[in-house]
Order: sequence, then structure tokens, then C-alpha cells
Amino acid sequence: MFRKVLIANRGEIACRIIRTCRALGLSPVAVYSEADRGSLHTLLADEAWPIGPAAPAESYRSIDRLLEAAHRSGAEAVHPGYGFLSEQAEFCRQVEAAGLVFVGPRPETIALMGSKREAKALMAREGIPVVPGYDGAGADPAAFEQAAATIGFPLLVKAVFGGGGRGMRLVRNPEELPDALASARREAESSFGDGALLLERYIEHPRHIEVQILGDQQGHQVHLFERECTLQRRYQKVWEEAPSSLVGTSARVALLEAAVQAARAVGYRGAGTVEFVVGPDGDFYFLEMNTRLQVEHPVTEWVTGLDLVALQFEVAAGRPLPFRQEEVRCTGHAIEARLYAEDPARGFLPTAGPLGTFILSPDLRVDAGFRAGDRLGTDYDALIAKLIVGGPDRPTALARMRETLAACWVEPLPTNLPLLSGLAHHPLVADGRFDTGFIAERIDELLTPQPVGLHHWAALAWAILHPDPPVPAPSPWQCLDGFRVGGLEARLFVEHEGHDRILTVRRLEPGAWNLECDGRNYRVEGYVRDGETASIAVDGEFRPVRILRQGDRFHIACQGIAQVFGLRTGPRPDGPRGAETGTHGCVSPFPGRIIEIRVQPGTEVAAGEALIVLEGMKMEYTVKADRAGRIGTFLCAVGDAVAMDQPLFEFEADPSP
Repeated sequence: MFRKVLIANRGEIACRIIRTCRALGLSPVAVYSEADRGSLHTLLADEAWPIGPAAPAESYRSIDRLLEAAHRSGAEAVHPGYGFLSEQAEFCRQVEAAGLVFVGPRPETIALMGSKREAKALMAREGIPVVPGYDGAGADPAAFEQAAATIGFPLLVKAVFGGGGRGMRLVRNPEELPDALASARREAESSFGDGALLLERYIEHPRHIEVQILGDQQGHQVHLFERECTLQRRYQKVWEEAPSSLVGTSARVALLEAAVQAARAVGYRGAGTVEFVVGPDGDFYFLEMNTRLQVEHPVTEWVTGLDLVALQFEVAAGRPLPFRQEEVRCTGHAIEARLYAEDPARGFLPTAGPLGTFILSPDLRVDAGFRAGDRLGTDYDALIAKLIVGGPDRPTALARMRETLAACWVEPLPTNLPLLSGLAHHPLVADGRFDTGFIAERIDELLTPQPVGLHHWAALAWAILHPDPPVPAPSPWQCLDGFRVGGLEARLFVEHEGHDRILTVRRLEPGAWNLECDGRNYRVEGYVRDGETASIAVDGEFRPVRILRQGDRFHIACQGIAQVFGLRTGPRPDGPRGAETGTHGCVSPFPGRIIEIRVQPGTEVAAGEALIVLEGMKMEYTVKADRAGRIGTFLCAVGDAVAMDQPLFEFEADPSP
């Protein structure tokens, strides 16, 4: 076994690999760009080497700089993680040519499976069902249009060398095809260095199921059961489970056998994933093979009890798999939720800024690349952390995920935590009745705030009126609980979801208060259970609550529902906060770079017309006019880096309704 490993990656996956290196007694070597100087993965490693500017092409995707760091550090092996160069056959070739061990498949396998065109052709020859489509040979738009007419709509435009949802567009009618081809090709070139595209029939209401595979250098391949990856947004996975709640016993056997057959067809070595789309009729089709570790691998680790990174190292060192297929067991159920830095109020556009408050539940596995106080930039993807829970069955795991999400507190950076909470509480998710369009179709339902219960208000009042730790004082002269001689009341001015609330509290007896809320009176009692957990009673009904305080901000979690409140010294002079004035599409919706301008000064535009194309955090976004008007002076140019809410051009809105 090699002794020193260079991790050619960053963030949470680098931290994850470092953890296994420690367990195996390997020495981890980190690399970092200028944007990642002092980041968590560099502090956890034994040593860290700079590899260039923030731009991935000049750092994490630079083979020369990574190999130089490996040589200077004395590393004997290279683990690519996922993303960046993890599925680049040339990187694997050059690592091995330099006398180093590449922790992953052979370069021939990576090259073959890296082309969706070649991969589908091979699987079809093996008798594995594939989605009908057009292989995209050549780049003639007319050929794509002709093929699309034959395939029928809706269809998917996909990058031949793509992954992670980038370079993919759903096209529902012929008029959308030219723009979809241009946009997907541009994104594919930016993300993968190759703009080749193909077309696939779009399976309506599909499920996305993938199978974890593992192979050794002795020619043995096995599966480690399947994962449910159906809950996605913009083709990016948000929520994953193992095993799938959809796949029945007979269908599971066929699916797993097809995945192992695919692995054997390429003599697979190391950890990989075979992805399938499953139609409403239960038929499944091969999508692609990912020749690397997947982001969602922790749920497989939970149900199998295996460390996939450790197995990657074992296989890379030439050791055979330590078990046979029949010895692999799937026990219990696990769920992973991805916490992203994106703003639900702005259509989930990426956000950047400080993680001032970053508190996650202690009762789960967290794979994270950030700490409280870190600042997220715009150079890389928006993933902050992965939250993983498990249980003996799916209902238990789901209940634990609800409690886990309620215990998470991230401020001031907007995140997708409201979406994750909405998924955890939605009855159709609990029943396992969803498809890949579920989030898009039910986004308003999923983002509807969970109700504030009486125990939330009672816990808030109780926490405000007690010192830290909040233990009731034995004497009224020592209390900070609103007690006044003569029974005077305490008025608490509270902010919640942009609105003001006044709570009135009156001391009844030691340890008990009267809470007036919404014109009704309630008896409140409470006591500390342990640490941040208290028991709060409203009219005699006790419930456990979790209370966190930072300054004048309170995070209250009860029965899987979390609420954040602000304490103020008096009522807001102008009343509750109202909605912000619309900007009519003339500011940048997120930090990024201008890659295309589609209008000219003086242009008359209609509502919904495309104006500017931005790129940031590995995604492309088109700014559209929210109403008709005239374009004025431009305040930006192609190639400019822009901040969130930075003005892009002057815009004179049409005054007509």
C-alpha cells in the first residue's frame, strides 16, 4: 500500500477523503487555489500545496500543476475525488505515466464511459436497454433538427462528455431547440472542454435510480445495491436515498444484474455508478456510467457498513475485493440532503458571502468543507454540506431527517434549507410518490413556511426571559423573567419572517408565566433538560424544544419544525417590513461573469425577453426582462465579473400596465 496520497480536489470531498486516509494511516496531501487559501481541507491535511489562481482551468483542472504538487510533496498516489479531472482519461494517463497510482478506473474505461455516445452504443450491444435518441455525430444544426423531428418532443439535449446536469436542456417544442443547442454547447465547452452534444427521448414522469458498483484488478465486479436520486432541481440531485422506495424485489434483481453486466463489459476497476431512468411502467433504461465516486455515496456506506473510499484505496493498491457478492447486505434506510448556498426567494440563484451562523445537528453524519466564519465565493459549485441520516426503515430515517433539518441554523447566507424541510414534511415524499419533476411542479408547496406552533412562541418567550443557561432563579429579585412587583407585564417585540409580533408575558408563580398571543392567554412552564434542549409546557402539554441564541436571534426547533426569531427593543417605526421594490431585471441576480449580451442600447424589449447571460458557480443563467421597456446605457460588458444586485444597464420600464 502506498503511504502518501495527493487529493486533487477541494471542499467537502477532500475533507471526506482525508478522514479515511487518517483511518488507514495514510498521509493526506491537499492542494488549493488562491480562492481556497486557509480553507478547511488544507487545514485537515498533513500538508497543502498551492496550484494557482481561482479559475479551475488554472488550478484544479490543471494537470501540470497537480502533477507538480504530487512530485514536490512526494505523494505516491492521486485521488481525484469527483468533479474537476475525476473523469478525464488524460489525467489518469499522465498520473500513471509519472509513476503514480491513480485511485480510480483505467484510462481506457474512463474514456469509453466518458462519452455518452460510446457508452450507450456499448450497452446496446450488451443487450442493456438504452433511451432512444440521436448520437449527435457532427455538429450540423440541420442534422439535430431532423433527428429531433424523428425522436419527437419532448427531448433532452445532453453534453456527450457531460455530467452533474451541466450541458443538459429539456426541449418541449421545435422552436426551443436552436437556443437549447447553443446554450448546452457553450456550457459543455466551459465545464468539460468539449461541446459535443446528443439527443435523447425525454421519458415523462421518470424516476432516477443508480447502482453502486465496485471492481478490483483481479476481474471481480459487484454491486452495492441501488440509490434513489429522483428528487432533483434543474437536473441537480438534491435528496438521495438508499435503497430506493420504488424498486420492488423482481425489478431490483434485474436492475442490479444490468449494472453488474455493464461493469463487466468494461472490466471495471474501482468505485463507480451505473445510472438508469425508470419510466412509470417500470421499464428501465441505461443513462450513463460515472467512473468515479458519487456525491451521494454516504447513503450506500450507511446501509452496507462499508467505507467506499477505503475500498478505492485497497483496489488501487492491487488488493482483491474483501467480500463476494452474496456477502454484501443492505440493512436499514439512509437519506442524504444536499445543503446548497442558493436563495429560494430569487429562484434558487447561487449566493455568496459569509457563513456567520453555521450550526448543524450533532445527531447526523455531516460531510462539509466549510466552518462557521468561512466565506463562500463564486468560483466553484454552491454545495456547503451533505446531511446524512439513517434508521432501521424509511419512516424512521425520514423522521430523523425532519429533526435534523430543524436543528440546522445557517445565517445570513441564504440556503436551500427551506426546500429540504419542505421535502422532509411533504406527504407525497413520505409515501414515495414522486418523479424527477416533483420539485419543479410543487415548488410553491415545498417552500410554504412551516407553521409556528404555540410551543415555538412559548419557548421563545421562555428563552428571552431567562439568563444563559436558562435556569429559573429561586428568587424574584434574581429573575430576568419579566417578573415585576405588583405583577406588571413584560412586552416582547419579536420579528419573524419580516413581520413584527408583540408577545405579552406575566409572571404567575416561580417557573410559570401567562403568555398572551393572538389575543389568547396560555400558561407556560419550562425547564432545562440537557444543554440546548428544554421541555416547554403550554397549558400543561410538555414538548421538547431546541433553543439556540446568537445575540438577538433565536433558533427554536420543535417537532421537526424550525423557526428563527429576532428580538427588538420596541416596535418598528414604519410597521412590518414590506416587499422590496422590483428592479425590472436591470441588476445581476447573483455573483458571476457576463458571457453574452443579447440586446443593444435603445432596444425595445418585451416582458420575458432574454437580455444577458451570466455564468457563475458552474451554472448558466439568462436574465430576462420582467416587463416591457427600453434598454438604456450599458454598465457592463462581456467578460466582466459582477456582484449580486450590481446594475447591468439602465432600463426605462413601459408605464403601461
